[in-house]
Amino acid sequence: MNDFKIDKEKKKTKYFEIYGNVFKNYFKFAPVAAAFSLFNYIIGGLFPAFTALALASLFEEAYNIQQGVGTSGKLLFWGLIYLIAYVLNNIFIFITSLVIELGADKRQVHYRYLMCIKLSRRALIDFENANIRDMQQRAEEHLYGGIMDRIIRSSFQMVFLCALNFITLAIVLAQYSLWFVPLCIISVIPYFIARLIRGKEFYYIKHKMAKKSRRLGYLWGLFTERRTVKELRVLGADDYVFDKWTECRDDVQNELWEQNRKDAVSLLFCDILRIIGYGACIALALVLTLNGTVSVGVFGACIAAFLTLQGATRGILVLGGELPRELAFAGDYFDYINLPDEPENKNNISYDGLRDKIEVRDISFKYPNAEKYAVKNVSLEIKKGEKIAILGENGSGKTTLSKLLIGLFPCESGEIFYDGTPVENLDKTSFHKTISAVAQNFTQYRLPLRENIAMSDIDSLNDDEKITDALHRAGLHELLDKMGLDNELGVAFGGNEISGGQWQKIAIARGLFRESELIIMDEPTSALDPLIETEILTKFIELAKDKTAVIISHRVGLCRLVDKIAVMKDGEIAEIGTHEDLLAQNGEYARLFTAQEKWYR
Repeated sequence: MNDFKIDKEKKKTKYFEIYGNVFKNYFKFAPVAAAFSLFNYIIGGLFPAFTALALASLFEEAYNIQQGVGTSGKLLFWGLIYLIAYVLNNIFIFITSLVIELGADKRQVHYRYLMCIKLSRRALIDFENANIRDMQQRAEEHLYGGIMDRIIRSSFQMVFLCALNFITLAIVLAQYSLWFVPLCIISVIPYFIARLIRGKEFYYIKHKMAKKSRRLGYLWGLFTERRTVKELRVLGADDYVFDKWTECRDDVQNELWEQNRKDAVSLLFCDILRIIGYGACIALALVLTLNGTVSVGVFGACIAAFLTLQGATRGILVLGGELPRELAFAGDYFDYINLPDEPENKNNISYDGLRDKIEVRDISFKYPNAEKYAVKNVSLEIKKGEKIAILGENGSGKTTLSKLLIGLFPCESGEIFYDGTPVENLDKTSFHKTISAVAQNFTQYRLPLRENIAMSDIDSLNDDEKITDALHRAGLHELLDKMGLDNELGVAFGGNEISGGQWQKIAIARGLFRESELIIMDEPTSALDPLIETEILTKFIELAKDKTAVIISHRVGLCRLVDKIAVMKDGEIAEIGTHEDLLAQNGEYARLFTAQEKWYR
């Protein structure tokens, strides 16, 4: 029981902290719009009481004229007062709504900017963590829903608009009968209970639905991505994937529909009680009129004022009941934003290049939430200028090892040393400047050829000679002659499409373009014909003669060209040596070579 109380106190503290962050950002990101918003709700809170008094005077004067004791001048005066107030209020609402909307857009841009900053500073290993991906999904979903502005607007509406309406109208109505106020509160208090209960249920559903929402987005992407939709059509699998999308969509929608159904039933019950309360108000006002406590004019004003008071009270209770849910949604955003950034290097040793060797000492690694090690007890030595092939079948741990090698992922155990310095102690900026990587799943930038190549060294974006040289070295002189440097690649934005092989050569040219001393190629030519692949890699090794090169592959065609081969199996290095040495051992490498040698005859 005590633990439960402590948890509730922690939750309250967290809600106050979340609201404080949202409130601070509301004024910080768009101060002028925030001030307009606050002023708008204050005026809106005072206006109904003013109109209620004006209407009471107008009705009273009209009744007096009917009785022969009033004057048309007073009637006209109160009519003009009401009309002017009405017009000015609507003009003010129009102006402030524009300013408030601009402020909301500006704040949304700031929140997205903070999200981008967080994404750029997260450790890369976090992108392999499904739980953190779910957190990201929830943060993005609530962010794009405008939850932050809704919280402040709701609280302003509750405090300044609804509360001022309630106070001023309650004072007005209490002059005629104190029963109006409790009657109003009793008739709408179920709204607060309903919003509080349904809000918690809705948050829980949305929270647990993050993974399903990500899957739904992924399946939808299969239909909208040009490459995948063609493959699905050819395979005849589009109906199957559509059925999976429909099943996932229905699963998500059914949970939301059931929640909305319960919510609608709750609101129907609340509306019935509110209508009964309004009927009781009319009956009370009628009794007061018949016994002479109030006049006919005040009778009409009382009914109108009670309806507004009822709406104001309902607004306070509904918004108050919804606020914990909205704060919980905002908390999902701040939970993600407040995740720790990639740890900074405490030693931050500047790296000016490899002088001797890279040592991999008994490293192991497994992905988040995985039971099996992707890399286990791996030891390896790579000397400066050495060309090494890391060979193995799919899933053997080759790509993971390459990411560990350049410090993209942290080792769970063991260490990697560059000239005796642990890789995690090196300054990342100076270290990564000395490395080029050509990934297996390289990015096809739908940008001009110039930018595709210079992406690895943006400072040389306008160095036509250097870009052209990289294209020629990668065997892309024909594409250069045909496309030029400044024409868009790919049809996505009106450019010309190129072949998959040309995209792969562009990725290689991008890797060669950067003046690095260590280059890692992770099967960028795996989709090419084995003989063409060998031809490209042969040329690559020639071009990289002054560099240290690590080539990841599951094919053996290049192995005669490298200084050393490391064969991986089930996350471990099964064999290591030269081509001739490993053939003589008649082990895993010999098995792979025998199975593939027919491709290279």
